[in-house]
Amino acid sequence: MNLCQTIQNTLDSTLRNDDTAIIFGEDVAFGGVFRCTADLRSKYGADRVFNTPLCEQGIIGFGIGAAVAGTTAIAEIQFADYIFPAYDQIVNEAAKYRYRSQNLFNCGRLTIRTPWGAVGHGALYHSQSPEAQFMHTPGIKVRMFILFFYD
Repeated sequence: MNLCQTIQNTLDSTLRNDDTAIIFGEDVAFGGVFRCTADLRSKYGADRVFNTPLCEQGIIGFGIGAAVAGTTAIAEIQFADYIFPAYDQIVNEAAKYRYRSQNLFNCGRLTIRTPWGAVGHGALYHSQSPEAQFMHTPGIKVRMFILFFYD
């Protein structure tokens, strides 16, 4: 099983076991650029797996609102490089929501999934690894899947 299949199985399990779970982002309805959401729309419906406009800050803003409302929100940004337009939403809204609401609300049900290092081309717009910038932000948890290949 490769990394994409592992991600797809995890997303499938989440949708199957959590009726509030939704997956949204650029091209996720047809399977995403790496096919990690392939067949999930046909299995769970267009109201749970759907495309969004090409607007990263809008994707994350929607995810924040959905998570605060009690939905398990899985937002996908196509490449890690594209996350910077949503930086303000992540660092100044999602990360601080619980603090700003005096513990009444939080974004704990928001997952932002964004691949990095997946292609060997694409130059400056497809090869960055910005996770360290988020690791140093209070209120944000960064999870990374790393594969090690041995001969």
